[in-house]
Amino acid sequence: MEPDVDSRQAGFTVVEMITVIVVLGILSLGTVRFLTDTGSGFASSVSRADLAADARSLVNRLSGDLREALPGSVRVSGGCLEYLPVAAAGRYLTLPVGAPASTFRSVPVQPLPLPSGARAAVHVDGAGYALGDPGAISPVVTLSAPDANNVVTVSMAAAHRFPGESPAQRYFLVTDPVSVCADGGNLYRYSGYGFAAAQPGPADLPATLPGRVLLASGVTSPAPFSLSGANLTRNAVVALDLTLARDGDTVPVQHLVQVRNVP
Repeated sequence: MEPDVDSRQAGFTVVEMITVIVVLGILSLGTVRFLTDTGSGFASSVSRADLAADARSLVNRLSGDLREALPGSVRVSGGCLEYLPVAAAGRYLTLPVGAPASTFRSVPVQPLPLPSGARAAVHVDGAGYALGDPGAISPVVTLSAPDANNVVTVSMAAAHRFPGESPAQRYFLVTDPVSVCADGGNLYRYSGYGFAAAQPGPADLPATLPGRVLLASGVTSPAPFSLSGANLTRNAVVALDLTLARDGDTVPVQHLVQVRNVP
């Protein structure tokens, strides 16, 4: 006859099974919570890294553009910054100051060829945006090839005179103005709108591509620019102060850009 086997050794009791299920449920919940938090933390880190990368890209873009801006041309109003891009620079040999003329002479400049619509600028300040005669910015110019004496003739579309000489006999060849404005939580770059004596705001600037290009979104600062003007011993400085926000993350952007004063 086979020996008796205690019924308790034949398997788990209901209580033991329920206890195991509860313990496994707790462990599973903790594991899922851990994996969820880890994934959320990773996604948040990626989002912050992307936001920081956008901030660096914005600073690099604006810094590069402003360092190539025409000295004396930078102006700030409200949430907008405006400047004149420089295509080339050189030293003039003659300059129409006393009476209008349609040409002047210069040493060769680089790079060539120039963008269409380029103008000559001499000793510009904020009033240079008001085109006129006399004026610091000329009508549209073309440049001849250097002659036998390595001299270039700069021809203007109309007779023009400049209000004064440059201390270093220096002139710049500039293209149409560019604006960067904060508008509706975005930062836009505007171009192709022409010269205006009064600085334009977003309502006066292009509303679609290619005249308006998005530089950054999630901009929480309505007036991100300030300007410390240049004088004879100090370069102009543009201060950029704004915050980029996305998906609950924020990145403050504070940067100073020196605009060289080379009249």
